[in-house]
Amino acid sequence: MIYLVRQGQTDWNLLKKFNGCTETELNQTGIEQTKRQAEDLKNVSFDECFCSPQKRARQTCEIIYKGQIVFDERLAEIKCGEFEGTAETAEAMMLFWQAAMNGDKGTESFKDFAKRNSNFCDMIMEEHRGKNILIVTHAANTRVINYYFSGKPKTMILVKQLPKMVR
Repeated sequence: MIYLVRQGQTDWNLLKKFNGCTETELNQTGIEQTKRQAEDLKNVSFDECFCSPQKRARQTCEIIYKGQIVFDERLAEIKCGEFEGTAETAEAMMLFWQAAMNGDKGTESFKDFAKRNSNFCDMIMEEHRGKNILIVTHAANTRVINYYFSGKPKTMILVKQLPKMVR
């Protein structure tokens, strides 16, 4: 079974700012969210735990899971380039996803982002099939990983879901 957890809230999440590479920390709400998640998962015996190396995901993971954690760069949030730290307005979101389609304005291309997350999922399927796996990562990653495991067509990820990817 795959248990997929998005990191808890940060101040940048609360303020609706693009947060890709910037190292932000969980705020008090994020800590409380994570403690509730830990309570919900307390009876699950995980065989492996994988986590984004970014601080907010690490904090989330360390509250939920007390065993050995494998930090994997493929689980890092999408790089937001020039949008990093700016307000996630409707117009900015549209411009961000337009830029991310080609990796313009310092963003990571969505194709590369989806590929690295899919490569991570391929590894899980090949090496950890049938095990209880905890994955702690970020909003956009959770959507790509969810699509991978739920079997939705890749064209749906690229075309129909882009505006919803970072909500």
